[in-house]
Amino acid sequence: MKEILKGLPNLLTLGNLACGAICIERMMADDMKSILVFMGIAAVLDFADGFVARLLGANGGLGKQLDSLADLITFALLPGLIMLHYTLEKGYCTPDGFCSSRYAWLALPLAGAWRLANFNIDTRQKTDFLGVPTPITGLAFGSLIFAFENTTDSIFKVLFEHPYFFSFAPIIAACLMISEWPMLSLKFKKGDPLLYWKASIPLLGLACVPVFGVYAGIPFLLIYVLWSIIANFVTQYKYG
Repeated sequence: MKEILKGLPNLLTLGNLACGAICIERMMADDMKSILVFMGIAAVLDFADGFVARLLGANGGLGKQLDSLADLITFALLPGLIMLHYTLEKGYCTPDGFCSSRYAWLALPLAGAWRLANFNIDTRQKTDFLGVPTPITGLAFGSLIFAFENTTDSIFKVLFEHPYFFSFAPIIAACLMISEWPMLSLKFKKGDPLLYWKASIPLLGLACVPVFGVYAGIPFLLIYVLWSIIANFVTQYKYG
């Protein structure tokens, strides 16, 4: 029974990967709203596999590699394909011929692969991250389905549906993922000087919803990056 329980985190990770694969299948069927559901489930499973692994003392090399492979599909390749889907749907690129926006989406899975592979061998990222985590980036871009399926006119709709956004947003996000900037995690430990900064991250996410509505994903990503930089700067200055 003990060995079976220790395999549970890997099953949760495979569930994450399965959700990502289902999302890609749903995209082929032009069922974009279902993608939001399965990405949400994948996010819960991605959090749960690590939590359960620590609870059961089942941390291992296989789980670490599976987690990275699942995240690559669900939170890097899938968000890139979502950007490609709407680039073509909105007529910013014709189905044939060269168009820079048509290939900008590749920055997300390429940077995601680099980041995840580097994370597996980087001994510095035990409690916090260097560069923006792939799941946070993926969920921010996945949430754009809310924005692109929304028919209400607003200044945010104009901004996020501008051709330049499709060209540059994936590249900027990719640079943030592979950067060496210290980012806050949701891993808590006693005596952590960043504890309160970390605990405020979910509150910042909730605060973005009434302000930005269905467009909250990308603003939260940028606020998370800024909040992490400020937190690390203040903490380093305070504690030397």
